[in-house]
Amino acid sequence: MAKPLRQLRRTVVRAISDPESFISKKLGLNEGDSLAQTITGVADAGLLQDEVSLQDVIDQTKSDMPLRLICTEDGKLYDCNAIEARFRVEHAPFFEPTALSSDPDTMIDAVQTSFAYVMFSHRWETGEPLYKDVEGSDVFSLPESPGTRKLQHFCRHARERGFRWAWSDTCCIDKNSTAELQESIISMFRWYRKSALTIIYLSDVSENSIEALKKSIWFLRGWTLQELIAPNRLLFFQSDWTLLITSDDLPIDNYKASSTFRTLITDITGIDDASLTHFDPASRTPTIRQRMSWAARRRTTKIEDIAHCLMGIFDIVHLPVMYGQGTRAFDRLQIEIMTNSDDPSLFDWTGKSSASNSLLAASPACFDPFKPLTVDPIPATMRLAQALRKVPFVKDIQREVDTLTVGLFNMRERVGANVQHPGIHLAGAKIHCHGLEYAVVEVEETKAMSDAREAASARGKEPTVFQYHIVAESLHPVTVTLTEPIKTGFGYGRVQSKHLCVFRVWDQSLAAGRSSEEDGNHPLRQPFVAHLLISKPGGIYRRIQVKERIVAKLAQPLELRMVVQLRTLVIE
Repeated sequence: MAKPLRQLRRTVVRAISDPESFISKKLGLNEGDSLAQTITGVADAGLLQDEVSLQDVIDQTKSDMPLRLICTEDGKLYDCNAIEARFRVEHAPFFEPTALSSDPDTMIDAVQTSFAYVMFSHRWETGEPLYKDVEGSDVFSLPESPGTRKLQHFCRHARERGFRWAWSDTCCIDKNSTAELQESIISMFRWYRKSALTIIYLSDVSENSIEALKKSIWFLRGWTLQELIAPNRLLFFQSDWTLLITSDDLPIDNYKASSTFRTLITDITGIDDASLTHFDPASRTPTIRQRMSWAARRRTTKIEDIAHCLMGIFDIVHLPVMYGQGTRAFDRLQIEIMTNSDDPSLFDWTGKSSASNSLLAASPACFDPFKPLTVDPIPATMRLAQALRKVPFVKDIQREVDTLTVGLFNMRERVGANVQHPGIHLAGAKIHCHGLEYAVVEVEETKAMSDAREAASARGKEPTVFQYHIVAESLHPVTVTLTEPIKTGFGYGRVQSKHLCVFRVWDQSLAAGRSSEEDGNHPLRQPFVAHLLISKPGGIYRRIQVKERIVAKLAQPLELRMVVQLRTLVIE
């Protein structure tokens, strides 16, 4: 050990005492050569820069392409290696030794142009050509069928627009290969994003009818969601394969460039303009609930595909694609989202819960678009709180309380019982959910509920919707509309209010800065989505199914008790 250290010390001493001769010796320079001139020459040659070779550009381009594409010239299928081989033949001078002096921009442009491809988006119909039909043949020689004609029209339009390569999900994926199917589903969002153009064919729209466009089944299919959002350039064709013209200002090369057309698409789909043009799956915005709401009214032929078609929207790449599991596929998608995100809007849904856990939704339909968070009607206690906030010293004290509360929250997360698992996680098929628990102190049926029960009883039926007034500590009273009853009062099978709680899933904004709302309230004081839970033996909770989202708000302007309400509940 001592000998290597002595050698290292001598090397350091020589480098410090005579750095030029030391570097010259390491570079192998001849005596008399100028070190400065040599370094300049090396830099000019690009040897000191992280240069990207032509092969690097080709490899990166291939990694962002579908596994195989249709050649619009001969109608045959080519994989990425075959496409590269054609490029090498057609651009042989780039690969000769003299190519070192070629313009890099020229070579990169050639790669981008030669490898550019068009994606196809459509609704599957009868007679669609599959991979086995096109393999060993070509698109233009297939037997006549509606699906064949559609594919041929797509290829011709792609070729007319100057593109050699095209992709269709019908024949470019070998669905008998599990590995290929898995890779294709995981990569599909990226393929559409990297495409030079996406052609959308609407078989049920004709004569440039906006009304027909609004009713098109294409907007109700699960897979077409990412096919609308991901591409940077797209064109819509109607049933006779003419461009769909909905206004005079439509660009003939990219409908997404038209604000008028984007507004129309927003009206149909509910997808905001920013997401139509600049959606990033890895971003925190839009929220999980907003993204789920885009798929709320969409359907897929296979039950599992309602989860698979959303993987790109949520940037999920580690979820195995498996058929035969039914609705559990959507459960697994939500669990994967929960693992990768701390956005509590994942649990902001109504309707039927999953069979595996009451905190998970049964399907995207549970995320049907909601109105903004408002407390309606406004309880008398809230009016009193609003009046108190207008008193200057109350407002100042509340701010100090908020600051203290946030500090205590953060301290509890670092040194409390939740330090090991401060986030939401799954363990033993149960969700361990971090948040604020507000004990319910009173439950009472609303008059409308009582009247509905009597009317249903007179017809010999049971009501399907149940409504209650609920009072929980620290919160304004809320009215909840449920799809299952809460048995209150005395007698067998009745639930005491002490077994109920209102729960607020933890949001990182609660432990940071002030709200952007005009009233200046901290996020702790803003209305929030609440969940009604019922406790079971063993400290386990279950979420009660609601028909309408529960919106709650802190009642007291000065409230420190909520610090001790921070809990991690186990929910099944």
